[in-house]
Amino acid sequence: MPVLLVREGRRSGERLSVKKPRVTIGRAAGNDLRFDDRTVSRYHALLSERDGEWYINDLGSRNRTMVNGACIVAARLCHMDEVHIGNVVLAFLEQGEETTETRTTSPPLHSAEVTQTIRLDRLQELTGARRRTWSRDARRDHHLGRLMSLAELAAYARDLESLCDGVVDALQYALDAERVVPILEEPAGTFRPYVAARRSFGEGLEDHDLDAALVERSCREGAIGASRAGGDLHVACSPIRLGRRNLGLIYCVTSRPSAPFDEDDLRYLFSVCVAVGMAIDGIRATHRIATREENLRRQLRQRYDMVGESDALKAVHHFIRRVAPTDAGVLICGESGTGKELVARAIHRHSLRCDGPLETMSAAAMPPTLVESELFGHAKGAFTGAVADKPGRFELADGGTLFLDEVGELPAECQTKLLRVLEEGKIRRLGDTRDREVDVRLIAATNRDPKEAVAQRLMREDLFYRLDRLRIVVPPLRDRADDVELLAQHFLSVFSRQCKRPISGYAPEVMDVFKAYHWPGNVRELQNVVERMVILGDSSVLGLDVVPEDLKAAAHAGSAVLVEPLIEVEKAHVLRALREADGNKKRAAEMLGIDRSTLYAKLRRYGDV
Repeated sequence: MPVLLVREGRRSGERLSVKKPRVTIGRAAGNDLRFDDRTVSRYHALLSERDGEWYINDLGSRNRTMVNGACIVAARLCHMDEVHIGNVVLAFLEQGEETTETRTTSPPLHSAEVTQTIRLDRLQELTGARRRTWSRDARRDHHLGRLMSLAELAAYARDLESLCDGVVDALQYALDAERVVPILEEPAGTFRPYVAARRSFGEGLEDHDLDAALVERSCREGAIGASRAGGDLHVACSPIRLGRRNLGLIYCVTSRPSAPFDEDDLRYLFSVCVAVGMAIDGIRATHRIATREENLRRQLRQRYDMVGESDALKAVHHFIRRVAPTDAGVLICGESGTGKELVARAIHRHSLRCDGPLETMSAAAMPPTLVESELFGHAKGAFTGAVADKPGRFELADGGTLFLDEVGELPAECQTKLLRVLEEGKIRRLGDTRDREVDVRLIAATNRDPKEAVAQRLMREDLFYRLDRLRIVVPPLRDRADDVELLAQHFLSVFSRQCKRPISGYAPEVMDVFKAYHWPGNVRELQNVVERMVILGDSSVLGLDVVPEDLKAAAHAGSAVLVEPLIEVEKAHVLRALREADGNKKRAAEMLGIDRSTLYAKLRRYGDV
């Protein structure tokens, strides 16, 4: 049976025997090979044997499965193929064979006698190492040029693999070393050897090949040279430092008795480590920036921004800035179409969990019988059709945020389980027998008045008080009249670009209709209206001909109510004057500043006076 050698990941260096013809790989406890790594999906890949050949299939993982650097859905594996499962890198070894790197001919280094030391506080001018057959000056000049080339490589390297390849090649040539192994510190505090011959991390010197005391002293004091008792093995190692931070070390070995490492070798090695330290820091910083840039691009593609400058919307932005950095749950209330999901996405984007997943689920969008399974997951055989274990939204959002829309529509039994999750941080899949811990920030939303929902027994009272830690009411569009024009222009820009229509704006009367309309569907209704107008419009300026008829009729009716006819205003004023004059028309005419005959004419026009 084959063996999987872990080259990268928390279990780096382990050899995992494949003892069954079908082996599942993933983060969940039910897998045959389990890796506790956030980049590994709960059920990531399947390793299977058919007709004497081994194949690997991706199980719909979030970060995909790669074989020898290529993303795959299914692939046949050969000896020494490299498989990426998230950040975990595995080497596929047929029949448990080992690579040449894991069987070194160099004898282990145990009791080391330190023969050369350059302390950090005594380092001054750094010179190159020397080849054994050249004059000292010639060797220094040659290797100074090599050091300059290596510094250029370090400056332009964009990944650790190319950097380590160049370092290994340069040091093997400069120091006549048989083996050169950079050992880099991972963010988790573990160390990972790198072997240039295989162009990958994860293999290299076994634990028994390293002298732990020598390595510890090198990291503390600087470049160190040592000779094994008997003089048949020589070691040079130096820490890779950036300021006071230790990023790893470089370990060099030679078994030539006539060519031990001398002081010039140690100086050269230390100078290389200085350049490597700065290069590693630059590579990791570039990677962080690239990751952040990709996150920002993804967020822009999902259009999180809330458009508007009204005071009501400014209050929403202020609320988001205050609550986002916390882990407290949020209850978002408001009418349908006001943008409650946009508020939830904005809170997640500005939170400390922004690099984690954001899962969204609407309790009103699915049958009540499926809500519990969708929210908490189910075990295989839990009900008819449950042919495999399935994680729920809480598990998928582990380490991030879950946005639960229309929380008031949850069935009563789901509300009980939801309350337990909020109080204990544990979920249990439908049909399962064990609890699973989850770390999720819950943001809930409802278009009902939550207190009325509690009074009508549609929501549990204890659940309401658990959710109601931080509450915000998203204002309807009718309370954001100043934002109507900005939103209309924003949607026009979006849909004209999507539909590839050269539309520049609206006719003035269109905007008058927009501002007079009540917008019962809120921002979502305005968005749909603008999209329809862009699709149906024939000119570069959208006019009333493409405004929906029901919208124009409703806007006209609304404006008629707001502006009372002049004759009605005049009639009310005249009747008030008569009441003040106790019905005396002469005195009422004097109060109104008109002739008594004019007053009689107006009263005859009113008819009923």
